[in-house]
Amino acid sequence: MVKEMNRREFVKASAATGALLMAADVGSVFAQELKPIELPKPQLDGGRPLMQCLKDRKTTREYSAQKIPLQVLSNLLWAAYGINRPETGYRTAPSGGNVQNVDIYVAIEEGTYVYDAKANMLAQVLKEDIRNFSGRQTTSRLDDSPLNLIYVVDLSKFTRGPELFVAYAFAHSAFIAQNAYLYCASEGLATVVRISYNKATVAQKLNLKTNQYPTFVQSVGYPKK
Repeated sequence: MVKEMNRREFVKASAATGALLMAADVGSVFAQELKPIELPKPQLDGGRPLMQCLKDRKTTREYSAQKIPLQVLSNLLWAAYGINRPETGYRTAPSGGNVQNVDIYVAIEEGTYVYDAKANMLAQVLKEDIRNFSGRQTTSRLDDSPLNLIYVVDLSKFTRGPELFVAYAFAHSAFIAQNAYLYCASEGLATVVRISYNKATVAQKLNLKTNQYPTFVQSVGYPKK
């Protein structure tokens, strides 16, 4: 889970990056300062009609080299699993019993981060690029998605018996992934959900605890022209 920071710690950690938040893309921000990054406020207006997004929702495995702008990343993460009811802390994706047991790890070339929806920030996990272990490989080629979202479930939050562990873990991850799919359809982004990737290495690289289990990886980027 995301480690809580007090206000002073966060301001100190992010002060050097404040001027970078308007940078053109995610990579240019993270390459200079691998510390907690405050995300721009998600844009909740605009977008395409829901029925059009459903019509255009699809899986794409080939991406251009274009980086994901920081504002688009903020919008994507909020759409996937952001807080849409601040008074209760409820999310854009449902979870049984409101356990909110999924963390989203963000893997890019410059390092790996975890999304803190409450603070609207990305907390540093490690500096290593782990995309090669988190879904870039396919049976015939290596794709070059600039961004992988890694969904990690906290099994310790289950209280309804072990027989529901698998159902809850994958259902909750799937709700989040579909939200991301619909945002990508609205924004003109390419995406694919992967279940086949190097789970053991990803868990080791992220230093996951025994109660944490990675379910899906969702690659996101701009479509290859």
